[in-house]
Amino acid sequence: MTAAEPAFVDVAGRRIRHLVTGDGDAVLLVHGFAGCLETWSTNQAALAAGGRTVAALDLPGHGESSLDVGSGSLDELVACVRAYLDAAGFDRVHLVGHSMGAALSLALTDHDPARVRSLTLIGPAGFGQRIDPDFIRGMIVARTRDELRPLMRRLYADPARLTDAELDLAVAAKRREGAIEALAKIASSRYAGTPSGRQLRDVAGTVPTL
Repeated sequence: MTAAEPAFVDVAGRRIRHLVTGDGDAVLLVHGFAGCLETWSTNQAALAAGGRTVAALDLPGHGESSLDVGSGSLDELVACVRAYLDAAGFDRVHLVGHSMGAALSLALTDHDPARVRSLTLIGPAGFGQRIDPDFIRGMIVARTRDELRPLMRRLYADPARLTDAELDLAVAAKRREGAIEALAKIASSRYAGTPSGRQLRDVAGTVPTL
């Protein structure tokens, strides 16, 4: 299943935006807090060129997806991603997650390990390190390019790689009515445990993990 442009799929009553490229074993790319599927714009085509079906999505409350985040909990986001896998027709996937997306990937693996071929965790939240509260608060309240630029540059080893197009996407997402409230609700969650009561870090290695 390949699409040249992002599309929308109905996922348990939510409108979820996604982009699917390539053909082969399925890879799902899960962005971090206040991100969107364009987070992976420099990675997705290269991964798909290696003989994979690569999907990226806007999580609820992010990008152009539904702003309905329910309780905002990690479990709620996991349930949405599992429903997305069903809606998109993916039985098993390699999960690649960044920050909050990595915590979500670990929680999904704990809940439904049969659906996960492998985990790739990039700067995973929930491993015991203190999450930077100034970054989280800043990403919630920032609305303009000038406010978002110094925050988003902190996500790059080379801050010069942050583009105006990425800033414009972030500004557009923040200007949606209800977007700030959705992010604030998600930010109030804690990413330490899984539905089975394990610590997230203990899930790493239960499937092949990088």
